[in-house]
Amino acid sequence: MMKICIVGAGAIGGLIGTKLAMAKRSQVSALARGATLDALRNYGWRLRSGGKEQHCPAHASDSPTELGVQDLIIITVKGVSLAQLSPTLAPMIGPDTLIMPAMNGVPWWFCHGIAGFEAPLDSVDAGGIIAKHLPAAQILGCVVHGSAATIEPGWVDHKMGQGLLIGDPSGVQTARVQAVVDMLAHAGFDAIHSPHIRYDIWYKLWGNLTMNPVSAITGASTEAILADPLLRQFCSKLMLEAAAIGHRIGC
Repeated sequence: MMKICIVGAGAIGGLIGTKLAMAKRSQVSALARGATLDALRNYGWRLRSGGKEQHCPAHASDSPTELGVQDLIIITVKGVSLAQLSPTLAPMIGPDTLIMPAMNGVPWWFCHGIAGFEAPLDSVDAGGIIAKHLPAAQILGCVVHGSAATIEPGWVDHKMGQGLLIGDPSGVQTARVQAVVDMLAHAGFDAIHSPHIRYDIWYKLWGNLTMNPVSAITGASTEAILADPLLRQFCSKLMLEAAAIGHRIGC
């Protein structure tokens, strides 16, 4: 039975953790702290989806040493937390552990192995701290196409979407990665083994990097942004610039 740890049991982490625990095909734990840790210990995994509520016991701890070496670590924290978190995960990472960040944005490993982009991305991994502690050879890329929110710590409200695109950054499709995909599919996700996960990450970012910041700055919905000729033109220019960068890096 595969040992899996969810690192960051918030909205997406709670969604994945609950569905995996309910499927009973793996030994699922959570690395959590504060109110989320207390809620998982007291109430277990809790998920509201499609008008139904699901509950099951959870094994949660704030100690990576207590949880021990895992077969798969699924990281669902915010990107700004990862540099401080990554050194603490060493007791959970063995030579065969797969590490799957299910996070938005450009990951620290994105340019690893791409000709002309050998230098680390200081914008997402200042000083290479994350890369030092989370080995590139053990990384699985993941793109989440779904929406969820936390009703309260440890309780997830699944809004829509169950898509998970998963792949080795090298593009090589292996039986081990397929086993992860199959396990997530069995848990109810629309899981796909992708041979071009970098492209999948860039494609999602292509929309996020234009609409999301403009919406955050203006408070306007996507519909309102697209209805404004100046904003629509501005976002279009941003997408064209991002497309040119994507072309340079094979995305």
